[in-house]
This record gives sequence, C-alpha cells and structure tokens, in this order.
Amino acid sequence: MITRYDYFIIGCYLLFILGIGFVFRRQSRNTSDYFRAGGVMPWWITGTSAWIAAFSAWTFTGAAKKIYETGTLVLVLYYASALALAVVYLFTCRRFRRMRVVTWMEAVQLRFGTTSEQIYTWVKVPLLLFLSGISLNAIGVFISSVFHMEMNTTLIILGIVVTVVAFAGGAWAVLASDFVQMFMVVTITMVAAILTLRRPEIGGITHLLQTVQVPILPTHWSSVAAPFTLILWTIAISWMQITNSNNMENSVMYLMAGSDRDARRMVLIPLIGSLIGPLIWIIPPLAATILHPHLGTEFPNLKNPNEAAFVAVCLQVLPQGLIGLLICAMLGATLTNMDAGLNKGVGVFIRSFYLPVINPHCSEKKLLILSKVSTLTFGILIVSFALLVNKFRTADLFTFVNQVAASLSIPLALPLFLGLFYKRTPPWSAWSTGLLGILISLFINFYLKYHFVDFVHRPLNQLEADNLLFAVTIFGTFFPCTAWFFFTTVFYDSSPREDKERVEEFFERLRTPVLTHPTRKSETAIHHLLGLLCIVFGGFIALLMLIPNNLLGRSCFLFCGGSLLLTGSILEYLHRRHREK
Repeated sequence: MITRYDYFIIGCYLLFILGIGFVFRRQSRNTSDYFRAGGVMPWWITGTSAWIAAFSAWTFTGAAKKIYETGTLVLVLYYASALALAVVYLFTCRRFRRMRVVTWMEAVQLRFGTTSEQIYTWVKVPLLLFLSGISLNAIGVFISSVFHMEMNTTLIILGIVVTVVAFAGGAWAVLASDFVQMFMVVTITMVAAILTLRRPEIGGITHLLQTVQVPILPTHWSSVAAPFTLILWTIAISWMQITNSNNMENSVMYLMAGSDRDARRMVLIPLIGSLIGPLIWIIPPLAATILHPHLGTEFPNLKNPNEAAFVAVCLQVLPQGLIGLLICAMLGATLTNMDAGLNKGVGVFIRSFYLPVINPHCSEKKLLILSKVSTLTFGILIVSFALLVNKFRTADLFTFVNQVAASLSIPLALPLFLGLFYKRTPPWSAWSTGLLGILISLFINFYLKYHFVDFVHRPLNQLEADNLLFAVTIFGTFFPCTAWFFFTTVFYDSSPREDKERVEEFFERLRTPVLTHPTRKSETAIHHLLGLLCIVFGGFIALLMLIPNNLLGRSCFLFCGGSLLLTGSILEYLHRRHREK
C-alpha cells in the first residue's frame, strides 16, 4: 500500500538525482570529459556502471512477466550475458580501451571510413533514442501500476528528470549516479526477496520451488514450448548477447577506464553480478504465481497486466516507506540506462556529425555548449518515442525489446564486432553488411513469419511463435551477413591507399597498450565526491528507520542505508589518506 512516506521518499530521491548533475557540472571542461569522463576513471566505478547499465525497469516488468508465465526460462538470457562478458574479458575489453577515441563512432570512422561513420550516425542515433524511449516506457509501466497514474504524464515527468541529469553533469554525473544507485538496487532487491520468502504462503525457498505454478527445472521447460523452439532461442539469445557486448558500440564504458588493466578488471563486476543478481530478483515474480494468480483483475488498466508481477508482490510484502525506496531503485536502474544512452547518442551526433560535417574548426568550448543543448533536444525526442511506443505497442516488453534488437541492432553490430579482429575488408564492408542484415530482417518480420506454420506443419502457441521468429531473425541475418562481410575481402587490395593506411593505424592502436592511470589528484576528487554522495543518501535512508514500522521493517532501512554509509565512509577515508600523502 502506498503511503505519504513513499511519496516523501520519492520526492527526496528525485531532488538528490537532480543534485548529482549539478555537483559534477564543473568536472566537464571539454567533450572528452563530458562524454567519457576524460578516460581516467578507476575500474571499480566504470565496472559498476557497466553492470547497472544492464538493469532497467524492463528487468522488473518485461522480464518479470516472462518469469510469471514461463518460470526460470528467462535465466537463459542473463546467463547468456555472463558468457558474452567472459568473451569481453578474454578478448575485447583491452581492444576497446586501446582504440583511444572519445566516442565509439570515431572508432567506426578509423576502421571503416567517413562514409560508414555517417551512415551509422544517421541510423544509430535515432535507434539509440528509440531504445531509450522503450526503457522509459518500461519504468512508466512500473510507476503507473503502483500509483495508478496516467501513463503519458508519468513518461513526461521521468523524461525531464533524466534529461536534466545528463545535461548538467555529462558522463561524470552518469557514472556517479550509477555507483550510488547500484547499492540501492542491490540492497532493495535483496530485501524484497527475503521478505517475500518470509510470507506464510511462500514458506522459504524450498517450499516456493515445490509449489510454484510455472516450470522451474530445465527439464520442465518443454511444458510451455516445443523443445526445438527453446533450443533455437537459447542459441540465438547467446549469440545476440555476444555480438552486443563485443562490438565497437559497447566500448563506451571501457573508453572511460584509465588503462588496459583497468579495462579488464572492470569486467569482473558485471560478470559476477550477472551470475548472482538474477537468482535474487527472480524470487518475487515466482512468488506472484502463488500470491497473485489473477493479475489481470488487479491491474486492468495495463496493456499487459502480467508485467506487474514483481510490483504486485512488493506492494504486499514491503513495510510502509520501503515501497517508495523500491520505486527509487527501479527509477535509478532505468534512469541509469537512459542517461547513458542519451549521453552516448549526443556524443555521436556532436563528434561524428556536427564537428566533421558542419563545423570542423569548432572550438572545444563551443562544442561543450552544443553538447548540452543537444542533450536537451534528444531528451525531448526520447520522451516522444516513449509516448509513441506506449500508444502502438501490442507485444509484451520482453518480446518487443528482444525482437527490436534482433531486427535492427544485431545486423548493424555484426561488422563492428568482426571488424575488431579482421582488417582485410574495404571501407564499405560495414554499411553494406548492416544494410543487407536489415533488409533480411524486414523480410522475415513482415513476410516470412506468417508462413512458419507451413514449415513446422502444426499450429504454434504465442511463446513458440515469438521464439521461432527471434531465432530465425538472428540466424537469418547472421549467416548471409557474415558471408558477405568476409566476401568483401576480395576488394580490399583495390581500396585507396589512404584507406589502407587508416586501417593500419587503427590496428596499430589495438596492438599498443594503454598504460596511463588516473592521477592521484583525480582519484582523490572522485573518492571525495562519491563518498559525500553515499554518506548523504545513505544517512537519509538510515533516518527512515523513524517511520513507524515493526523491528523488521526498521532493520530493512538500516541495512539499505548502512550499506551506503559504510561505502561512503571508506571512500572518505581513502580521500583523506591520499590527500595526506
């Protein structure tokens, strides 16, 4: 049940998030600072940001719906991410850092030339804004289901908050808010899981697994879909995650790291988090199959009521005030995802379109001003996309997000992945491979999917149809696009000399280690600013123990606030020690 304490907590949180932007506004003195924090960030900050960027309200709405309907099958997606991160750790993280660029699109220009850079800019920037709009739509589902607010109003308010944070502080504010919000998301999710397991109807993890109404063991997944569709979907989702995590576009966080060593160490945080995290947040939506078997009647205003599985349980088990903190955690996860996307999109627009095409002699001071103006403009576009998605979306968020990624993101990402390792392709190999993949995916989505029944010779349920469409889209683009990319090798020798020299320069960078580390002064400043933020917000959460609750409820606030207070105290100690030295 929502109380006045919840409204108070959410209001204070929004003010805190807005304040982060203004605290870090002076850290951005040029576009390198604004878009990649100057490339001097310690590994534990960039690693935290890389992990929390994988979270959004979609995790607690779209993915929760899949758990509510199909059980543990959704874990395939998250453990496929762990496999992809293992590939990043072994092969690509250091390559990302060694590219030595401000934005990832500048790496595309180095590897594939100006034409590919411009084509990717005009395709990827709108796509980035659209995907950010989907993330905003996901948190809108969460907030509107809790407060019974009108969806469009919710989207506009949230969009304003995200835009102001990214506008004021740039990458510094994004990283700082990521770090603070990571602790909040983790602690609140742990509390929600523990309190759910304490419910008499649930009776602990063993009883939950015995009484849950959806398949738990992989041997039971065949009860929701034909095994061949599940196998194809598993292979396809694994390949999608590997391609997404290992292409140049994913280099953004790694470009912020101070050295090769930091770029590799930072992978450990999202890798470990992707293995442990899902086992915690999967508990409430599993319990919803017992506690809330009829979500359609409880949330009749939602297009997909089952997307409220996580929030329905939390509304039931959390003490007063804690639901407000949970909403803050969900807001934090989504705002983190969105402001990173917003910052990335603006960086590509300024550095890969405005600077080389419109005003090559623009000063850094003017570029920084234009970057902030563009942030405001792009924020408005993200809200507009979110409103359109809300109006026309019919598929559930889980299926919708994955299918958009398979149809548009993966064809464009494939040459940016292969091009990191193989150099004997002409400049046009990137955009031609991406174009071929998008045309094939459009054919699959708008024609071939209506003929799946002709191939399998039996009717398909909705999950089978969704899985098969996703797998066919992934495989249908992967094989021809990969073949085309390597086929273009035939034309490499006839490429102009300047193109070959540019490619050689790119691969020479990949062979040259980055050995620089953050200066003592920059590390001290980071410790001090983050320490203060953690202490301020951790102290605020700890004071919420004064809200009238039983001992268990008060201890929940102590645990969440104490974690932040302890972290902030450690950072302040490191700050003082470095200053003394």
